[in-house]
Amino acid sequence: MKIFGIPNISFLLLFLFFEFIGSKKLTSRNFNGANKLSECRRCKVLTDSFNYWLDQTSRGKFEGGDAAWEEAKLKSYSRSEIRLVEIQEGLCSELKAHQDACYSIAEESEHVLEKWWFNKDSVSLDLYTWLCIETLQNCCPSNHYGDTCSACPQDVNNRVCSGHGRCDGEGTRKGNGTCICKKGYTGKLCDECAKSFYKTGVDSCKQCHKACDGCSGDGAAACQACNLGWQLQAGVCVDIDECSSPVCEPHQYCSNTEGSYSCNKCDSTCKTCTGEGTSNCTSCDATNVLWFGMCVDNELKQNILTSTFKRIALYIGLLIITLYIDRVSRSVASIVVLVIALLMYFSERNLRMNTLNVLWQTLYAS
Repeated sequence: MKIFGIPNISFLLLFLFFEFIGSKKLTSRNFNGANKLSECRRCKVLTDSFNYWLDQTSRGKFEGGDAAWEEAKLKSYSRSEIRLVEIQEGLCSELKAHQDACYSIAEESEHVLEKWWFNKDSVSLDLYTWLCIETLQNCCPSNHYGDTCSACPQDVNNRVCSGHGRCDGEGTRKGNGTCICKKGYTGKLCDECAKSFYKTGVDSCKQCHKACDGCSGDGAAACQACNLGWQLQAGVCVDIDECSSPVCEPHQYCSNTEGSYSCNKCDSTCKTCTGEGTSNCTSCDATNVLWFGMCVDNELKQNILTSTFKRIALYIGLLIITLYIDRVSRSVASIVVLVIALLMYFSERNLRMNTLNVLWQTLYAS
């Protein structure tokens, strides 16, 4: 018999092959996450989960039977095998992250956990300390590091890295114990101010002003030297205006910033310019003329002038009509003036070049 033209045995082999590939992918996905955590972190995840389920089962008890006999023969529920099984069944299931890593180390540590559970002193033994530090030796106590759990470097006040950094490998069996300092601090114990920081108290550092390359206090007047883009004037580091001299390409304009500058491309209508947009041109290509800070061709310029003179004629005509109405009725004339003023305002506001500016430019050029 065949299925879809394929012999039964071939179909079965194909099915088993894809099942095998799928299981490989699943296994890889499930346990790749376990490798992302250090051994110490894995152990901490496990003990946290165990303590969680220890708390969840704290109200449990034996169901039915002779309670007195159970207490005497099977010990109390609090340290019973039944409770341990309940904890192990729930172990790691509550986790939203690192669940695979937890399952992995839980399986590895099953017999070790049973040993701790049935130890007569287990109530007084902290699980993390007993399992992760003393038994599996995956971790170190707080403020210790490395294979032998050496003490992290401390200052005279017994603060690790003076309270301004962390000890490399702290709490794990890894690292070299050197201080990794927070921003602004340096030195073997992170007890010195880094470059461009200054001391503000007994052991605190604050960043210098951005103009300073090293400083003795706050502000640009306390600089020991000036950063690039600043210069010393009368004992104070002030910003250099790089745009005061030509530093950009001809088709670019310069924008000064504190301690620096930037070159930006002119508008496509400009050959050279002093700023952004179409109205900051300083020169134009041969096909256009510079007018009103813009590069326009002669036809566009003529159209703008014609439109402007038409508006002027319209405004004069409206003014004459208003004067005529004023002779008949002053109140009506007032309303007409208001309407004309609003009309002129909204008309001029939306123009690329308003009437007054065009007139001024025309008269000024002539």
